[in-house]
Amino acid sequence: MGKQKKIINKIKYDSGQTTPLGTKPNDECYTSMQDIINELSLWKDKFRNKNIFCPCDWDILDEEEGLNVYSIKIYFENDGIVGHTNVIQSVSYTLFDLEDNNKMQIVKIGEKEIDSFLRDRVKCNFVRTFVENANEWGIKSITASGYNPANDRGIKFQDVNFRDYDICVTNPPFSLYKEFLTKLIDSKIDFIILAPYLNRVNPSIGVPLMKRECFLGYGRHLNLSFYNPTAKNKYKTMTVGVDWLTSYDDAQKHYDKRKMKNGFKYEAYKNDYRKMENMTMKDGTNPIRINKYTAIPDDYMGWMFCSIGVLDVLSYDEFEWYLTNAAGYYNTENPDHNPFNHRTFDEMVMAQSYIDFSGMNQKERRAACKATGETGFHGLVIRRWKHEKNSK
Repeated sequence: MGKQKKIINKIKYDSGQTTPLGTKPNDECYTSMQDIINELSLWKDKFRNKNIFCPCDWDILDEEEGLNVYSIKIYFENDGIVGHTNVIQSVSYTLFDLEDNNKMQIVKIGEKEIDSFLRDRVKCNFVRTFVENANEWGIKSITASGYNPANDRGIKFQDVNFRDYDICVTNPPFSLYKEFLTKLIDSKIDFIILAPYLNRVNPSIGVPLMKRECFLGYGRHLNLSFYNPTAKNKYKTMTVGVDWLTSYDDAQKHYDKRKMKNGFKYEAYKNDYRKMENMTMKDGTNPIRINKYTAIPDDYMGWMFCSIGVLDVLSYDEFEWYLTNAAGYYNTENPDHNPFNHRTFDEMVMAQSYIDFSGMNQKERRAACKATGETGFHGLVIRRWKHEKNSK
């Protein structure tokens, strides 16, 4: 059994839907053209004269005569000069036989049929957005492909040579996000992709963010739909929190210009901040708990514990930050930069200071927290850079 099937069979994705994990409504959120254009229009200079790849979408086109379509290629005549009109040079797509996944047929669209084909047949909103803006953005080519775990047909992203392209733009399956992001980073290809918001605190995304191997885009903590609202489902849908994640640091530099000034000092309100006595840093201090980033005192130079929402506005020039649940992962790669004195647990993050965890195993810690009504969650510890750091 392949890795993707094992994950699909193992994970129970609590989305409130009846469709199983691995089907499009559950494993990916529906991305509208408006959501896509809101973000990609801010990156349009990155697309000029580039070959763009959009993987992980197995319903790119309507079904064709009983066969499944899993890839499409669109080439433009592009001289790379701003203001020149780019003409579609060719459009082709690949058919996979229902009985033989290795049997493929390349179908080239006639020149007179290209406009109607792209208008009526293409379903992927990423492809639609790029086609609509290809002239203005100076795009060289668009390639899209996908794999459907429901019938084990198509092109898996694991089998794609990402180095054949310049930029990857897509909404990947959330159940395989760690593997997908690792492949992008290892391939050294630029990317602008959607990521589940809660994965900020998960090492699958949090560690690469923390190590500056990737960055949050302009769109942060967005609520997108699980599936396309239509008349059939009475325009109702469920939402999922997502971020735009990218190899480019432009958006982060934009946020870095904003210094966090809330207008009050720590000494005046220090009784409002609880010390996290069950979380000890290497410098021997305990972080103070910050409920919202708007409550961060302007003059506090020590460690602060807060939710992952602080990344919406955090300036990397002003603050260093680390995941509380990534200590074990990060230690193995760069132990000198790990700020924790010990491995952190859910219970250590939220539990009241009067709970004595000494001698307890993880199961006993959970039981102790449950008995006191505490709910645990991971977050971030942040600290303003020391003066000597800023002077380097």
